[in-house]
Amino acid sequence: MRTCKIVLFLLAVMSHVTSGSDLQSPEEQLITSLMQGYNTDRRPVRNVSDAVNVTIDIAVAEYLHMDDRNHMLTVNLWMRLFWTDPFLTWDPSEYNGLDLLRIQGSKIWSPDILLYNSVFDEGFVENPDFKATIRPDGSVAFLYPFTFKAACRVNIVYFPEDIQVCPLKFGSWSYDGLKVDLVNRFPKGDIANLGSMEEWQVTDLIAERHVHYYNCCPEPFPDVTFTLVMKRRPLYYQYYIFVPACVLMLISLLGFLTPPESGERMTMVLTALLANTVNMEVVAGQLPKTSSYVPIIGKYFGAVLFVNALAIAMNVVILSLHFGSFRAQPPPAWLKTFLRLDAPSRWADWFFWRCFRRRTISFPPDASGVTLNSCIWKNLESALSGRTSRMKRPHSTSAMETTHLTKPYNDNNNMDPVLLAKMDIIVNNMRAARMSREEKRRIDEALYEWREVASRIDRIFFAIFTVIMLVVNIVVFGQI
Repeated sequence: MRTCKIVLFLLAVMSHVTSGSDLQSPEEQLITSLMQGYNTDRRPVRNVSDAVNVTIDIAVAEYLHMDDRNHMLTVNLWMRLFWTDPFLTWDPSEYNGLDLLRIQGSKIWSPDILLYNSVFDEGFVENPDFKATIRPDGSVAFLYPFTFKAACRVNIVYFPEDIQVCPLKFGSWSYDGLKVDLVNRFPKGDIANLGSMEEWQVTDLIAERHVHYYNCCPEPFPDVTFTLVMKRRPLYYQYYIFVPACVLMLISLLGFLTPPESGERMTMVLTALLANTVNMEVVAGQLPKTSSYVPIIGKYFGAVLFVNALAIAMNVVILSLHFGSFRAQPPPAWLKTFLRLDAPSRWADWFFWRCFRRRTISFPPDASGVTLNSCIWKNLESALSGRTSRMKRPHSTSAMETTHLTKPYNDNNNMDPVLLAKMDIIVNNMRAARMSREEKRRIDEALYEWREVASRIDRIFFAIFTVIMLVVNIVVFGQI
């Protein structure tokens, strides 16, 4: 009786095991069958002399960032690897029509495709462990997203209208071309899913296959390079860099229109120079450090600095001509001829329109309110100059004792010495006043001439500065 119970128990256990096996899904049965005896380190080829043909394709996802200063590109890609594994084939009819299988990538052989120009602190990044898709004929599709940091040499010659070309070089690290042959699936990568970015516009993703031979090994080493072509969106930089620089240059130009007497001309130009220097420092902090070339924006800021410095030098010359101490002497004849001061012409009148003009200098009458008559002046001077010596006064204690105030001449027809002395003083004072007035007139005439010279040279400098400013902007913006 006891023996029968043991037999029945064993039969029940065997029936339970058999029923559990019958309940296993076709997918589980297929995975168990394929993984039985599978070696992930063995290349999927029947003949060891054959190469595994691996096809690569990439798609740029929504994230892309270019670090200009560090020459580094950060991009989110969808990696797409395809190959055929003859050890992963099955007959769908034996597994209830199952024609697609997904297995963890770490459980099957996969090519060690790496980005050669990746940037990491140590070594290379490991491929993520995603599921691979397998077909009944053994074709494997290994698709996974990944964020790469690649070294990309940034060329900012035409910044901010620059176009950057960043190569992404993929290849096998362990296998040569005789073991793993890497080819591109399409002539171009996929950028259809790439959204709009604020700074960059991806225009192309070109795929090219190269074969290299190195000194270490005679075998070929193939790689597939995807060249990412990006164009920078320039609106941000045009608004925050070029517009302020142009405004500062215009401020320097407006300095020539400021009257020298206001005292703000040099302040305006110096402020523009300092503001442009600060703006240049801010822009230089955003650009990569390179000694191979000078970008267009660097040349532009250098030209703006030169123009501002030239404006300062021109204003120094104008202010020196306008307020210099040497203006007591009239301008030289050659300068008058050059500026058409004494020989006006039609073009000079047009070019120097509204410049400072000299005026006729008139002097007020003398203190008595009567203008001196030149004939009376000459008669007095000739009468006084005819005496060889001054008459001596009589030895008296007072001039009133020997001089009659109402009678300028005495009985001997001789002039009264007191009156003579007074007339001598008057004549000397009149002569000194005339000389002083003539000197003042000469100096004022010279000052007015120098002011007209300064005004005309200011107009010439204004025209030269305007031409230089236009040429600088046309040349710089013509190269962008």
